Amino acid sequence: MKTLGKRIFDLLEIHLATWIFILLLISVSIEVFSRYVLNTPTPKFFELSIYSFVWTIYLGAALAKRYNQHIRFDILYRKFPRKGQLLVDIIFDSLLTIVMLILLVPSVNYTVWNYSIKASALRIPWTYLLMCFPIFVVLIVLHNIRDIVHNVGQLMGKATERDEVLPWQ
Repeated sequence: MKTLGKRIFDLLEIHLATWIFILLLISVSIEVFSRYVLNTPTPKFFELSIYSFVWTIYLGAALAKRYNQHIRFDILYRKFPRKGQLLVDIIFDSLLTIVMLILLVPSVNYTVWNYSIKASALRIPWTYLLMCFPIFVVLIVLHNIRDIVHNVGQLMGKATERDEVLPWQ
């Protein structure tokens, strides 16, 4: 049975990201057809494609972090013993969490401040574009905290495995 937290993560990182990606595909397709077949570009679909592209990137990055699927430069990392790898993971996740927490308040303030600025074509507040970044920051912090706790547990000899299966497998 899924926990409430897992359902919220799934809602944001899988379901919302999927719908936004579909919106991206549709808006780009309409824009390409309009621009190259009808010879009349549509600024609204162009702007919508930019917004949906940015949202897709940030939600996809959070999903990749959730399943530890980011590309890593791990030539040296693989040479470390398991405890060394856990220490490196804990240090880097801790540093990233600190940076993200430092970015959180200014990004929320900036997002709220931009509510009065409207997008040129869609005439919606920029807040709707920019709010993907604070959401991304919160998701990364939560995933990092989970990973740090998990790795510290493994470092202390409490062998635990993650129960989540990659949604695309």
